[in-house]
Amino acid sequence: MNRNKARRGITPIVVIVIAVMTLAFSFSTANVGTASAATLCGGGSAPDYGFTYELQQPHWTVDWQGYVSEQTLAKVDVILDELNADSIAQTMILIKPQDQVGNRVNCAVHFLRYMQLGLPEGERKDNGFVFLIVVEPASIDVHYGVGLGLPALTASELTTLNRAAEETYRSTQSIDQALLTLIQGFDTVARSNYEPLIPPTPQPVEMPALPSSPLGILVLCGQLCLGILLILFLFWLLPKMTGSGIGFNPYGSSGSRRSSFPLGGGRGGSSSRGGSGSGRSGRGN
Repeated sequence: MNRNKARRGITPIVVIVIAVMTLAFSFSTANVGTASAATLCGGGSAPDYGFTYELQQPHWTVDWQGYVSEQTLAKVDVILDELNADSIAQTMILIKPQDQVGNRVNCAVHFLRYMQLGLPEGERKDNGFVFLIVVEPASIDVHYGVGLGLPALTASELTTLNRAAEETYRSTQSIDQALLTLIQGFDTVARSNYEPLIPPTPQPVEMPALPSSPLGILVLCGQLCLGILLILFLFWLLPKMTGSGIGFNPYGSSGSRRSSFPLGGGRGGSSSRGGSGSGRSGRGN
């Protein structure tokens, strides 16, 4: 009898313990699933959106290794360098395998913001643009993110470019060919909507008119003569100062020459490509 009572008392405890363990396991699994989703491109949040890329890159195409040849990269860089120099669009391409991408539209838009693409001010401010190429087992899926400063680029035009690149890959199985098709088409579409921004021509500096009266000419000659006499006096004085041990060191007391400019190149240029600091995006697809 006592054993039966003991068993009846143990059974509810076992049920409660199992229930608690089940809830704890479910909560842990949910947290792991949430963390995994956040690590996928498109699942992050500001300010870095889960990215760790350098903001200045050697090419406009990022994560290209294993997908695109360097010859194709160079051709793409030439096109996008010119679009950037003409203040039409600051454009980058991100290539990702499908298992590293969550929400694909968000991935493109987040990359645009993270890389700070687009001019921060001026007539063509916020002109950043991103193409995302998602690599699948037998195909590619192309998406885009558009800066606020490019309203003339319509969804129909850009979607047509995406489909053309996808079809090129389907027929050639070459991401090189697909990327060239995409960027060459984008260059045509962007330039059909935006003219190059030509900076204003600097105004010529007007030189003061030479005096025409005899008195004015006499004053000018006097100034020139005084200047010549001053130069001759300095040439006579400097050797005497050197001989007496008095000298002038333009590089300081240490005698070493110091440059007032930092070594190395700055942002931009052919070896460094990236955004100008805007990062404001309007839409994606």
